[in-house]
Amino acid sequence: MERVRQVVFHNGHLNKDMVGQSAQEIGAKAGLDVPASARIILVPADGAGTADVLAKEKLCPVVAIRPYTTFDDAVAKARANLLVEGAGHSAALHSHTPEHIRTMGLALPISRLVVNQASSLTTGGSLTNGFAPTTTLGCGSWGGNSISENLDYKHLMNVSRIGDVIAHRKVPTDDEIWAI
Repeated sequence: MERVRQVVFHNGHLNKDMVGQSAQEIGAKAGLDVPASARIILVPADGAGTADVLAKEKLCPVVAIRPYTTFDDAVAKARANLLVEGAGHSAALHSHTPEHIRTMGLALPISRLVVNQASSLTTGGSLTNGFAPTTTLGCGSWGGNSISENLDYKHLMNVSRIGDVIAHRKVPTDDEIWAI
C-alpha cells in the first residue's frame, strides 16, 4: 500500500500524472497487478485528517478506507479529512436514521449532504434532490468560494434591487438585537 501512496502522492503532493488514470495504470506504476475488472483500488489509510496523506483528494480511482467504531467516530474522521482538503465541498450518507442525518449535516463543514444517493452522481444536482444541476460546486467560505451552493444561471446574472423605507417597521433596540 505504501507503493500506491507514493505513486499517487510524491512527497505529500498529488502526482498530476495519476489524475484520471485507471486503477490498472496506477497499479502498474506501483508495481501491482490490478485485474482488468477492477475499477478502484482500496487502500487502508493509517489515520484520518493529517495522519495520512491518503485523506487528501486523489482525483483518481484510489479510495482510502478507514474503520470506525461508532457513528460519531465516523463523523469525526470525515470531518478531519474534510478539514485537510475539502472543507465546504460535499458528503454522502447512507442511513435511514434521522438523528444520524442531522448530526452529520451539522458536524461537517460541507455545502451539500446527499442522503441515500450516489455522491458523485447527485451532488452536482439531481431531479430527485433539489440541488441545482451544475458541474461547478461552490464550497462557500470554508473552501474560499463566494457561494456555498451549486453554481447555476442565477449566479451569472446581475440583479438590481431597490430598498425603500418600509413604513411602520419597528427597529429593534440594541438590547433586543443582542439579547442573551
